[in-house]
This record gives sequence, C-alpha cells and structure tokens, in this order.
Amino acid sequence: MKKAKLLTIVGIVCAVVLCCSVTFANTDTDVIVSLQINNPVMEINGAETEIDLGRGTKPIVTNGRTLVPIRAIIEAFGGDVGWDESTQSVLLTLKDDTIKLVIGSKVAYLNNNAETLDVAPAVINGRTMLPIRFVAEGFNLGVAWDGSTNTVSVIRNTFDENEYNYLMSVLPKYSGQAYAKINNNIPFFKEYEIINGSFEYYSDLDELGRCDVCFASVAEDLMPKEERESISKVTPSGWINAAYDNIDGKYLYNRCHLIGFQLTGENANERNLITGTRYLNVDGMLPFENDIAEYIEETGNRVMYRSTPVFTGDNLVADGVLLEAYSVEDEGRGISFCVFCYNVQPDIFIDYRTGASSVSDEAITVPEKEDNRVYRTPSGKRYHYDAECGGKNSFEVSLEAAKDAGLTPCQKCVK
Repeated sequence: MKKAKLLTIVGIVCAVVLCCSVTFANTDTDVIVSLQINNPVMEINGAETEIDLGRGTKPIVTNGRTLVPIRAIIEAFGGDVGWDESTQSVLLTLKDDTIKLVIGSKVAYLNNNAETLDVAPAVINGRTMLPIRFVAEGFNLGVAWDGSTNTVSVIRNTFDENEYNYLMSVLPKYSGQAYAKINNNIPFFKEYEIINGSFEYYSDLDELGRCDVCFASVAEDLMPKEERESISKVTPSGWINAAYDNIDGKYLYNRCHLIGFQLTGENANERNLITGTRYLNVDGMLPFENDIAEYIEETGNRVMYRSTPVFTGDNLVADGVLLEAYSVEDEGRGISFCVFCYNVQPDIFIDYRTGASSVSDEAITVPEKEDNRVYRTPSGKRYHYDAECGGKNSFEVSLEAAKDAGLTPCQKCVK
C-alpha cells in the first residue's frame, strides 16, 4: 500500500463494515492494520490480504463518512464479532472489553455503558457499517488517518519477552551517564510502523497496574494548546516518594510522562505516567523530548516516537525507559535515536520491587503543612511555608499546585 507524506485531518469520523474473516489472530502482539478507500486489499503488519475473501469488498466514502470493513480488523487483533439478527445488533469482543452497536441507533454500549455515536450503524449492500474510531478507541487501539492516500490505520504495540531479553543482552550497566545508546542509536521501527497521519497509543495497564508501550506519530496537531493541569491524583505503580537533601528539589520521584506533555498534551493519563526519578525525568528523558518538540515546531514535520518502560519481573518501579524516535519526512535526518534512560538517582538506593528508597539511613522526608498550603511568587522557582520568606509579591497556592508547576522547596523555610 503506497505511503505518502502527512496531511492532517482533524476530527474525522470513520465507520466500518461487517464482513468475512481472515486468519490472523493475536491477542498480545504488535498489530497494525491499514485499509485504503476503494481498495479491496488491506495490510496487516505490512502483508497484503483481501478484506472480504472472494467478495472484493472495498472501503468507501458515503455521506461524508469513511466506511471500512470491521470483522477482518477485529479478528486481526484477536477479537470476535457476533451478529444478533433478532435485535439487529453487532457484538464486538476484544480481551476483556465488549462493544455493542445496533443498526439505526446512535447509542452504543462500551462494557455496558451507553455512549453516543456521531453516525448510526447501517446496512449497505448487505454489509453492516460501524464507526471505526469509536470501536478502535473503545478497545484502546490507536487510529491514524492519512488524507493524502485516504488510508486508515489501526494500531496496537507491545513489548514482549523476546524484545525484553534482547534489550537485557545488549544493555550496559549504569555507569554514571543518564542514558545509553542502543542498537547503534538506530530505532527498532519496522517499515510498516512508519505511519502517515498523526496518532497516539497508550497501552492498557497490566495486572500489577504498570504502564507498557506508549507509541505516537507526533505532529503539530497533537501538541498542547493549553497549560498543564495537576497530575497529583495519579498514583503510578511503586509510588513511595521520599525526599533527600542531595536531590535538587529534594523529592526522589516525579510522575514521569512516558510521552512528554509538550509532545501530545497528555497529562493526567495513568497509562502515560510512571514512577520515575528526578534524574530519569530531567537528565535522561527531557532533553530528547525537547529536541523532538523543537524539531517539529521548526519544520512542521512528524516524528515517530515510542517510549517503553522496562520492568524486571514483578517490580513496581521500572529499571528505565527505552526511547525511539524517527523523523518521517526527512527519513531520520532531523531526528533519529534509540536510547535507554536509566531510572536511577545518584547516591540513592531504590528497591525496585516496591519503590521504597534510602541513602544509608532512613529517607529524609520534607514535612508538609497540615492545611497543605504554601506560598509562591509569580516568577520564583521556589515555594515557601512562610509568606514573608517569599517576599511582598508572594501569594497562597496548594502544595500540589506548587509541585505541579515545577517549583522546589525553599531551603530556608521548608526545612
């Protein structure tokens, strides 16, 4: 299927067709399905196959809506499709999630919760048309639309045991540098993973509440237009925070975005936040995230970006994060890297099983005011417990707001 340069379509609504199945079913593997308008052949992980075996069914555009086949898509991801003639309803199942849609009704049910569709399912030429974006997002799959080729792609990405074992075999031990180059600094993207059209994909949390792969095609349309809001209500796995005098800002852990807020505007998304040391966040990941953001702002090009937290066994705190990036339009000449950022903090011992930490003695914890209020100034970088210490321009804020603004405690009045 021909690839083309980015043409961003914002707010597109797609739909899908119930049709015959293909043999390709995986429940926990990487899958990218791409379909093109007026083309009876789709791609599954780069391999071509008929959408509707022997019938030549083609995705079409009707009444301003894009209609593409559904059964082949759902089964490619390891799901099931059922049809109830008596109720004129379709039941889609993928792992633990179900979606029910009824012909002619704009009310759909995601895990028995009612949702409103932009377009009602319909039967056209003997095929049932369903909304692909609603279906894909309901199953937590990424969706990309390439308007230059009229192609829709549905995406799932994972980090499997073989990939973990390979990484462990080539990963050098931490030796004082915040990150290490992996695979000669060449990202592991397969050709079919270079997708035209912006998208975001955040894996479901695992049974231990841990994040997995976060994958995106980052472009200007995904970048935030508003200021960050509080993320303090999210508690990532292994979140046992402590404070030490030898850490800038004192606190050991940050709620660390796997895909930086400046890239996709995802903020309080629990599938995008891990327990990361300040060292990982500031010295390891941030410089790479800033490079991508600056490149996109300067060129208007897109960057494929994947951020994978790496956990050992049942540990609740990640050993680090594997970052891969590739600028699409210039074939990696602008941005291309593959690095592992270590989730360590110099001079601090971390129990990765639980998130507990220490130096040689017990962790030094910064006391908090009972009413959880502190003081800051409009341009200052510190927060204060004493209003007078902050000066005449200080004003009251919550401790959470001060931390989320990136402020660090005043050494004089917070001790």
